Amino acid sequence: MNDFAKKFLNEDWRAMPDAPRFYLCGFGKHPGWNDHLDDIGVITDSLIKAKALIYDGIVHQVESAAWEKGGPEKMARGFDHVIHWRRMNESLTGLMWSSSDGKGRSLYPMITLAHCVGQPFGWQAEEVLPALEEVGKKCRATTSSVSVVAILNAAQESLRARLAVLPGAPLNSLGVGEKEWAAWFTREPTGLRRILHHLRTNFAACAPGSAAWCENKQPVPAQSRALRLPVIPGASPADSLHAWLSFLSTQLNSAVPLLGLCPAGREWLDVIVGEPADADFVVLRTLPAATPVVSDIPYQLGATLSAEEVGVFANLARGELPAVSCLNGFNIAANRQAAAKSLANSRLGFFSRLLRSGTPF
Repeated sequence: MNDFAKKFLNEDWRAMPDAPRFYLCGFGKHPGWNDHLDDIGVITDSLIKAKALIYDGIVHQVESAAWEKGGPEKMARGFDHVIHWRRMNESLTGLMWSSSDGKGRSLYPMITLAHCVGQPFGWQAEEVLPALEEVGKKCRATTSSVSVVAILNAAQESLRARLAVLPGAPLNSLGVGEKEWAAWFTREPTGLRRILHHLRTNFAACAPGSAAWCENKQPVPAQSRALRLPVIPGASPADSLHAWLSFLSTQLNSAVPLLGLCPAGREWLDVIVGEPADADFVVLRTLPAATPVVSDIPYQLGATLSAEEVGVFANLARGELPAVSCLNGFNIAANRQAAAKSLANSRLGFFSRLLRSGTPF
């Protein structure tokens, strides 16, 4: 298991019972800085790693001119995304929007990310994302770096205060968007059958019980896989992200981090499974002409459902997520128990890694 697989969204919180369970950060471009803004609140190991991965990915596209070379028929303009990065009981939730520095350069976005520990996604959708939208409005309305720091600091303190009275709950407990997702594919089964076929064909390294996705040794990164999925008709980006990541956690190893990127006003979202490679972030601006939606790929499928598919659609008809993985038959409980044990074992020996020296802001 490589370093990313051991540590990312896998902090040893038991060793730090008094540490906050919520952190808010900002990075990227803003007119208050003449270049990339100073990191604000990037203090947990997971936020540090997430910032490096996202920024390195964007730098790769900019320096290779990948988005410019694609042309307007294949590439969208700018950034406007909801972000949700999930692994068992920890997550990063945030927003990305087009921005510029004090010299007017606008190749990079501004990004806010909230590190949430043990909080249900329902709370993140109802409290964190609206707060981040307000943060974004205030940041876009000012050219002062001091004001940006104050805005993020105030939002963090406000959300921590609201967090203090929230009872703990498993991350996937509220089922945001799941019933709508199940009802949709009960009516439109072909799209989900194509997605299941795609997973079976391309994601064996990430199957429940498999460690192949993270067996590479440093400096070689763990394996990653990306797929583009349709948003739920009429649903919010948060609902679609939660439903798809919840579904994927039933089909793939629950220990594998899932990064969801949902662009505003589009009919798709992207999921990067495992440790992202720089090239994976090209999806931030690719249109379906460059990155097709998997449910639209005309795979040749059997005329009748397989036994695994029959089980999946029986669950969907009851408004539930699949009970077993179509990759290898693992059930949800066994999948999550094995993942929790694996992550707990990898946590041993790094009890003081959470906070870097210094204050959050």
